[in-house]
Amino acid sequence: MEEEVLSFGEDGDFGILTPARGPRRGMTVVLFNAGLLHRPGPLRLHVDLADRLAQAGFDVFRFDLPGIGDAGMRGTAQEKVEQAFDALAARTGSSRFLVGGICSAADLGWRMATIDDRVDGLILVDPLAVKNVWYHVGRLKLLLRNSPARLLRKLVRWLRRLSSGEAPPPAAEDYRNWPSPEESRSGLARALDRGVRVLGFYTGGVTGYLTHGRQLVATYGRLRGHPGLRLEFHPELDHLLFAASDRRRVVDAIGRWVEESVPLATAA
Repeated sequence: MEEEVLSFGEDGDFGILTPARGPRRGMTVVLFNAGLLHRPGPLRLHVDLADRLAQAGFDVFRFDLPGIGDAGMRGTAQEKVEQAFDALAARTGSSRFLVGGICSAADLGWRMATIDDRVDGLILVDPLAVKNVWYHVGRLKLLLRNSPARLLRKLVRWLRRLSSGEAPPPAAEDYRNWPSPEESRSGLARALDRGVRVLGFYTGGVTGYLTHGRQLVATYGRLRGHPGLRLEFHPELDHLLFAASDRRRVVDAIGRWVEESVPLATAA
């Protein structure tokens, strides 16, 4: 796999560009790192995905956001993404971008789609989901999979924490800096209306906020029927895709969706 180092901005930032092989699709895929994970992605998921998409005619770029891996601390994530866009447009000749990633990288993808019209597509793996009654139904089902002895231990720990006045552990939304559900839907609606294609791919590894597929009804509302939005829920997969077979499956699923979606975005 031929790759090159591409510098951008004025702070010595750089990333890895995997050039398209064969006829170009006219769009560059930009994969954001998530949390403390750097640009190769969880278990090199981004490396495998870049190879898959390059074979389909896409230039693919991955880099570290401020304070992660080789990146410095200067600037905001949004500023760095915009600088990367400028450098990629100069290098590839394309100013159309499909962006995203897993977890907080999906959150950043949503934000970029609401502020930068160069974003034409979103890959959102385990993005925001709204807790409703179905979340509690799913939690109950997960609890009932435990043995009676394990259920008892969980109950004892919960009662001890309750009696001691100990604060509950932080929820996912405490780490993710999510918009409100209404703001999320309205921002996504504006992006879809201007032709952005969106994949919302959920795993079963984020049980802190998603346990049941019907939560996506509350999360997306009427947008679920939009032709530019595809939603998938795979409760059998874990969040970081530890199994190599699971990573291959997800890479292929994303690759197929990207290949199918880009011609529609081009025509929009």
